[in-house]
Amino acid sequence: MGNLKGKRILVTGGSGYLGQHLIRSLQNEGALVFNISFGCEPSEFDFDIDITRFEDLKSAVEKIKPQLIYHLAASLDRSRGLQKFDEVMKVNLTGTSNLLKALESVDYENFIFTSSSEVYGNRPSPLLESMELDPVSPYSMSKVFGEMLLKAHSQLNKHNYTILRLFNFYGSGMPESFFIPQMVQTLMRGESFEMTSGEQRRDFIHVDDVVRALILCGNNSNAHLQTFNVCSGKGVQLRQLAQLVASNLNQLQSLKIGALPYRENEVWEMVGDSKKIERELGFKAEISLDQGIKSLIEKL
Repeated sequence: MGNLKGKRILVTGGSGYLGQHLIRSLQNEGALVFNISFGCEPSEFDFDIDITRFEDLKSAVEKIKPQLIYHLAASLDRSRGLQKFDEVMKVNLTGTSNLLKALESVDYENFIFTSSSEVYGNRPSPLLESMELDPVSPYSMSKVFGEMLLKAHSQLNKHNYTILRLFNFYGSGMPESFFIPQMVQTLMRGESFEMTSGEQRRDFIHVDDVVRALILCGNNSNAHLQTFNVCSGKGVQLRQLAQLVASNLNQLQSLKIGALPYRENEVWEMVGDSKKIERELGFKAEISLDQGIKSLIEKL
């Protein structure tokens, strides 16, 4: 186990939801944290930079000289069609390539890349890190390509990396564009929440548990050159999740299950296997879905 106190750490996308949680935890560990995010308020530790612009990125990295990198910055567009393909690839693949090239002269300890459970596509659950990947959208393709790029670049330049495939995370303060906060906010306003029949099964993990996994990977050399699922290892149908949320809000009557059709190429089951990260790093999700939902609602 290492120690993050005083360590120079770069977080890309640090102004995003997960990034803000991660930066607070890293600062609590005593780390010196630098944030590169497009559109953020510039400061001594915050750099307003578009990662698709290599020269700007390289200049910032040379100033920061990070010992540890958390690469969270990404386009999160989950559209299944190819209309956004170029845009998603530019940010998620070219941006990652730019960051790796900017870091070539930096002697860093580890590069932690946040990938996604969506790289598995329609593979049968429980999803294992050793499975062949099956991306079903430009976003999931970009994450697969990003993983491959990181592995090849790290091998060529003899640098460490860790790939974390994050499953559906949630928590208080999350933007309403995500499923759980959208449902909570809609029901709290007393409005009807329309959804599909909700037979899809997903693996939800609290943002605090995700941050613990990220910190653990920055602290532990056992994470080097490894790929891990970050998940609860437990699946729940979306209809059951919706009923849990609505019940906690006393708004079951406002829940309109079956009002919307399923998407084309719907992924029916996405539940992770958490054994590898538990075995190698001792990580296990601690916050149950029931606890997490109650906590989220109490903080509103």
